[in-house]
Parts: sequence; structure tokens; C-alpha cells
Amino acid sequence: MLVAFVCYLIGVGLLGWAAHRYFSSGSFVKGYFLGNRMLGPWVLALSFAATAISGGSFMGFPSLIYTNGWVMALWIAGYMVVPLSTMAVLGKRLNQAGRLSGAVTVPDLLRDRYESPAVGLVTSLILVVFLGENLVAQFKAGALLMVEAWRDHFEPWGWTAAGSTIAGLEVNTAYFAGLCLFVGMVVTYTVYGGFWGVTLTDVLEGLVMLFGAVTLAALALHAAGGLGAATEALHREDPALVFGPGPPYENPAKGVSRAGYLPPILAVSFFFQWTIIGMGQPGQFVRLMSFRDSLSLKRALCMCAVYYALIYTSIVTIFICARALYPPSELGEASSDQIMPFMIRKLGSPISPVLAGFLLAAPYAAIMSTVAAYLLVVSSSLVRDIYQRFVSPGASQRTVKGLSYAVTALVGLVAFARTLHPPRFLQDIIVYSTEGLGVSLLAPVCLGLFWRRATWQGALAGLLGGMGCHFGMYAQGNIGLLVSLPTSFLLAIAVSLATPPASPETLKRYFFR
Repeated sequence: MLVAFVCYLIGVGLLGWAAHRYFSSGSFVKGYFLGNRMLGPWVLALSFAATAISGGSFMGFPSLIYTNGWVMALWIAGYMVVPLSTMAVLGKRLNQAGRLSGAVTVPDLLRDRYESPAVGLVTSLILVVFLGENLVAQFKAGALLMVEAWRDHFEPWGWTAAGSTIAGLEVNTAYFAGLCLFVGMVVTYTVYGGFWGVTLTDVLEGLVMLFGAVTLAALALHAAGGLGAATEALHREDPALVFGPGPPYENPAKGVSRAGYLPPILAVSFFFQWTIIGMGQPGQFVRLMSFRDSLSLKRALCMCAVYYALIYTSIVTIFICARALYPPSELGEASSDQIMPFMIRKLGSPISPVLAGFLLAAPYAAIMSTVAAYLLVVSSSLVRDIYQRFVSPGASQRTVKGLSYAVTALVGLVAFARTLHPPRFLQDIIVYSTEGLGVSLLAPVCLGLFWRRATWQGALAGLLGGMGCHFGMYAQGNIGLLVSLPTSFLLAIAVSLATPPASPETLKRYFFR
């Protein structure tokens, strides 16, 4: 099992090395952070999907399916529309605007469109805050998978689930070792390979994810005797696992208590959460700024739609069967966040340890691709949009290159330190950070791309208003998408109408030919 898993890691490393050689010529910044805008349809589709399908999809979401049952199929329905809405609505215009401005990053684009350093700076800080939070959840998921892969080797070395003191902190030694292995691998190939390293590995990771999800779904259906038998088993255990709104939900820390996990209004909110907020994610913006031509976009959109349907149908199937086969009393020391590696060990290992190794690579690939993309977005915000724009505009390419490597590694190390004591549920923090990015960025981006009257003051109001409303709603224990997103758009529109329009030169460049 470990040999198969290591073979996958070697493949990732070789692709990172090849990418480093590829982008070593030409402009470093454009090549390292954007790939010189040369993505074709297959690479765009798999890279787009691999970036979006993260540790939340393969670790956090399975935990929620296992805990709450069939209602989670409704919860994820909106996310299956994300590639259609994001690519179709924003893809062509975002790529065109990026080429017109020569922008390398999202803050770069907004700064140029609104002629405002303040908009670029605030956007950069928002990316750092929310993507930094998301990295914590991804790192935890990666560490848990590394523990599973190296389980038989950790125990002889004395690395177990028992707590030990490391750097003055009480930590799980096996988890700490798994976290070190994961961070070392993903940070190294991201720093060394840059955008092309991340993108080429996304292709491999996207294929591995699809193989793993579909194969494990087939094994789970066979073990459970079919989806009908699995559903009957859930109904015998608790009818709430079969019917909406699902089992009761309690969160004492936030004072939240409701009869079902997903009542109707929350189901509607989550549909918009994924369908609309999925359009406001910076990792996807970067992919859409980097494709080669319109034909590549159209073909990638069709491929992504099929890919998402296969992945998420398989994931729901796997963990409905998991709850039927292994109720909570049979998990032992494993938490629900570990149900994916638990299922791989139970269903894959008896058939072939090699198969189990490749199945384990599927969730690991999902996490690696997202972490690598977010590391580059955060480091580009710090290097390109803060250092190069504000601190040292005349910095040489050699200085920027060295700083890019150093900052990417530093961001990974900071996230590593914060992950030593991770949150209990991965999906909670992923939902929080994803929503925060969407309600902050979507209004300024959409209005800037499609509305001539949008001004820098309006964009700033939309950024700060969406973020402030998001923080306020979460402080009260609520998911506030249906409040925060309209607030951001209304503020951006109202303030834009009350302030002078952008310069004729800017409007001519972006809206007239």
C-alpha cells in the first residue's frame, strides 16, 4: 500500500521538476504565478476541478454524509453547478480583462480596473486572511491521510495517537509526523514548480481523484448489497438519516440547536452558497485568467460538468454505504473526519494493498491540488500585490524570484504551525472561508467586469461591506450568505452611483473596441 502511494508522490515530484524547467525562460512573475496564459482544454478542465475539489470534498464532506445521511445529497447539489456558472458567466470576460490589463493576480486586475491601489491592497489582505484559514483545514486532512499511509511504520518508531510534548505543545505524535510529511511534500513541489508545477500535477491528481472515487463507489455498493439495501439499513438505524431535514444538529460553542441538520431555508442558502459563491473563489479566477482561447474554455466547461457529476455522485454513494456497513460503534478510535481512509482500508486492502494505495492517493490528490493553488494565490498577493506594488516597485526579477520562493515556503510553514491543533470538523472551516471570499470578492469582480459605472469607492464598499457582514453573521452563529452577498452588491452599486465614474481611458480599454 505504501509503495503504491509513494509511486504517486514520485510522479508528482517529477512533474514539479519538469515544470520548473518549463517556466525557467521568459517573465518569471507571469510564468510562476499564471503560466503565461497557455492552458488548453484538458489541462484547464482538470486543473479547475482539482483546485475546487479539495480536502473538504474527500474528507470533510464524507464526514457530514456519514453523520447526517441522505440529506447531504441536497446539500452538495449546488456545487455540481459551479463549473457551469463560474466558467460560463465569468470565464471569457475575466480572461479578456486579464489580457487587457496584463494582470497576473486578482488584486492586480482589480487595482488596474478601478485605478485604485487601495482596492488592490484590501483584496490582497482578504485573500491572505481567508485562504490562510482554508489551508489549516486542508493541512489537517493531508496529515490524517499521511497517518493512514504510514500507519504500520509510525507505530514501531513510537509515533502513536498518544499525546507528547513537541515545542511545548501537547500533540498527537503520529498526527505531527503525518503533518510534517505532507507539508514537506506539497510545499516543496509548489515552491519549486510554481504555476506550471501545480497545473501539471493537477492533471495527474484530477485523474487519480476520478479513478479513486468511482472505484471506491463500486466497492462500497458491492459490499453493501446495493444502494437500496444501504438506504434500508440507514432507515432501520434512524429514519432521519434517510429523510430531510436530517438528524438534529447541536453546536454548543455557538449556541446553535435545531431539529434537523438542513431545514429548507438552509438548504436554499447552501444551494446559493455553492452555485454563486463558487463563482467568487480566487483559485478559480486564476485558472480562468490563464486559458489559451475561447475554444479551450468551451471544451473545458463540458468536461468539468461531467467530471463533477461523476465525482460527487460517487462520494455520496460511498458514504451512504459506509454508514450502513460501519455504524459509529464500529469506527473504534477513528473520527468521522477519517471515514474516507477508514473505508479505503476496509474495502481496498483486502482486495489488493496496491489498489488501496492508489485509492488513498485520490483524497490526497484533492488536498494537494487545492493547497498548492492556494499557496500560490497567497504568496502572489504578498509578493506581487504588496511587496512589488507598494514596497519596492523597481525590484529586479532576481529579487522577486527569490522572494517568491521564500514567501511561498513561509506561508506553508505558518499554516503548518496553526494546524498543530486543528479544528474538529474540516468542513466547518472550509464553508466559513469559502463564503468569506465569495461575499467579499464577487461583487467587485462582477461589477468591474460587466458594469462601466462601477467605481473604486463602490468596489471598496463592496469588499469591506461583504467581509464585515460575514464576520458579524458568524459571530452570531449564523451562516449569512443570503444577507452578506446582497449587502456587498447593494453597497457597491449605491456607492458607485454616488461617486464619479472611472476615467475615460480605463472605460475605453475595458468596454470599447
